Amino acid sequence: MKKQLFIFFSATLLAIVSSCTSTDEDIIAEKNTENFENQEHITIPITDPVKKFGVYNALGYGYNVTGEYADANSTALKIIDTDKFKIENPSRLSDETVLSQEQKDEYGKDAASFSEMISKKVEATKLLKVYGKTIPFASAMLNNQTFDNSYIYGSYNMIIKLKRFRYNATAELLSNYLTSSFLNDIEEKTPEQIVQDYGTHVSVDIYTGAKVDMIFQAKTTNHDRERAARIGVRTYLNDVNNNEIDAIEASKNYEKKLYYKTRGGDKSKAKAGIFNLDKKTPTINFIDWQSTVTKENSVLVDFGNSGLVIIYDLVKDPVKKAKLKFYIDNYIIKNQVTLAP
Repeated sequence: MKKQLFIFFSATLLAIVSSCTSTDEDIIAEKNTENFENQEHITIPITDPVKKFGVYNALGYGYNVTGEYADANSTALKIIDTDKFKIENPSRLSDETVLSQEQKDEYGKDAASFSEMISKKVEATKLLKVYGKTIPFASAMLNNQTFDNSYIYGSYNMIIKLKRFRYNATAELLSNYLTSSFLNDIEEKTPEQIVQDYGTHVSVDIYTGAKVDMIFQAKTTNHDRERAARIGVRTYLNDVNNNEIDAIEASKNYEKKLYYKTRGGDKSKAKAGIFNLDKKTPTINFIDWQSTVTKENSVLVDFGNSGLVIIYDLVKDPVKKAKLKFYIDNYIIKNQVTLAP
């Protein structure tokens, strides 16, 4: 009989009420996600410091695309002076209430393919293989962004979108509203220091709310590795159509792990951990956490299709822009997800 991981979400987007909870969540230490081959399940503590943003959350802040996808942990220092932009261009700053709930999934025959699929979500990264830190399994990373090629990956995300913040403006227009700190640093710091402080891009179209990230990792004897990854995720979910799941194909996956983490909502209800699916088929109930999600404790959960602009497009000085472009382009290439030979 096929084993199934029962994961419960509320089908109804609950009414949004006021709350005093923090607008950000703790970041999980990657070192806590491994060394449990003989365990059924580990709970990961959420203990790291939170990041504070303003009224428009991470809009206008730097972002490093070599980190995680749409996660506050990969944001950097503020680049655009949104308050000044709003005063001078009130009709070009969009503050929309969304109130939607959706499910998304991605699959990859290996870490590079999985990264490539995630990267296609945003126009600025669609030709890259970035967001490598979205993969939480430290044992799969051999060094820097080089991954063990024996693993397949799949993800399933439940995303609650409450707000959308965006600039209706070109990079040329936004370049007139850079923060004084960013302008000073462009003059005084090296490109390497700029990337360290501000990341590679700036967020110009974001969604805030809450989400559950679930990432599946396994090895497989299935020759169709992408299908094996898809089956691997769907075998363990009870809220998707499982008619396509072939039990024989599912059995070809082994060394199976499922990582899960909530983002946003009341941190006292947050959940994070990893299941060893070869040993245990448990139940996860996210409804109690989901019911705590408010506008006040929302976090960055997604980008619009054109939600990121590379930061050198905001620099007017042609010499400094050229130097920054050379460094950032090479930095991104060097830090793309690659596979071990």
